[in-house]
Amino acid sequence: MAASPQGNPWPTLVPAVLLVALVFLVPIGNMLRLSLSTETGIGLGNYIAFFGKAHQTDALLRSLQLAGLATLISGLLAWPLAYFVAFCVPVRLRLLCLLVLIAPFWTSFTIRAFSWQLVLSDNGVIAWTMAQLTGGQVALGVLYTMSASVLGLALFGAMLTTLTLFGAMSAIDRKLVEAAASLGAQPWSLARDIIIPLALPGWAVGVTLTFIFSGGDYAVPTLLGGGLKPVLAQLMLSTVKGTYDLPTAATMAVLLVLVVLLAGAPILVYTLLRQRAG
Repeated sequence: MAASPQGNPWPTLVPAVLLVALVFLVPIGNMLRLSLSTETGIGLGNYIAFFGKAHQTDALLRSLQLAGLATLISGLLAWPLAYFVAFCVPVRLRLLCLLVLIAPFWTSFTIRAFSWQLVLSDNGVIAWTMAQLTGGQVALGVLYTMSASVLGLALFGAMLTTLTLFGAMSAIDRKLVEAAASLGAQPWSLARDIIIPLALPGWAVGVTLTFIFSGGDYAVPTLLGGGLKPVLAQLMLSTVKGTYDLPTAATMAVLLVLVVLLAGAPILVYTLLRQRAG
């Protein structure tokens, strides 16, 4: 008798594992190999040289600072947005709200960054509106700064985190919330003791993804930040385009991946362990 599909998962797992190895592990392995390639063979010379150059370490720290600020802002904005959609919006309008949240994902990330360029420039919509209200010329001075980059990444991250958080909040049993309310629990107690603990895994996934893509993003720091104080992704591209020094660029890429994952993973791991313990 043939084995049941439920008892033998390998026929479906093997193609998936091979696909992941082909499109993910092989490029990562090749990048790691390049980062270890030196003129004398294989070694850590590229990594030692990286930390010996202040402008490169500054770019790495700037990438982490940008990712941290964008993640913090988006993580805070996601809670009221997700709560409003999950608990305050009528069921018949909930799908419409989700479509509004998802709509920006249908547009290229670069196009959205260009749009914010038009909004934040000294001749943009905000400056024009303020000029009409004050009767004088207004210079925002926001475009091509770190603040503009943080804003652009935080708004995209807020949408992403809101979606994952909404999914977690939607899974909360409404009878549990209603029972706590009927027993006299105040709104803050409901949020602290029921909603936040149960929705925390969804929030952790959202902020972790936001931190990862913010730390390695190139478009927003270039279009909104202006590249005056480059992040590591910009430095990588300029290295490839300028000197075609692939080992140095690969070293930057490996370090960025490792640092971003090490910085973002504890949030996700802590939340998952807390969920399992609870």
